[in-house]
Amino acid sequence: MVPPTAIAPILINFLHNVFTALWIGGMLTLAITILPAIRKVLGKSKETKDLNSEIKKKLSLLTYISIIGLIITGLLMSNRAVLSGLSTGFLSFGNEYSILMSIKHILYFLMIFLSLFRSQIVDKVKKFTPKQKQMLNMFALIFNILAGLGVLFLSSYVSVIAGLP
Repeated sequence: MVPPTAIAPILINFLHNVFTALWIGGMLTLAITILPAIRKVLGKSKETKDLNSEIKKKLSLLTYISIIGLIITGLLMSNRAVLSGLSTGFLSFGNEYSILMSIKHILYFLMIFLSLFRSQIVDKVKKFTPKQKQMLNMFALIFNILAGLGVLFLSSYVSVIAGLP
């Protein structure tokens, strides 16, 4: 039986995982299935551009919600790790757990930057041609996916470290 004091940490961890799945899963789904399927069916038409733009808007909203949710749940989880002695603090390098979490947080900040770059900057720069915008969007998406996979790997790694005696 789970003690009542464990319910809040379980819920926080669950929400953290949901926000992670929404963000990284959304990017993977977009890159592996949605964008190739749109291009295959619609080609390089105006409808393709319009559909991509609409999907980008919807996924950006989920991304922003996930970023906020991850910050809140991450702060709560980090506080718990510091209080338990597992971590030496935010962006600290005092032990193996803290080093890995710091690298994870740096990748997370990179993910935020890439998401904002993709959703707020690329399409608004007038001197980029449509082809350049498409390439920048794709590179930002690919790098964001790679950073996201790094975050997932490091999360798994620190989860195992935290469970060791």
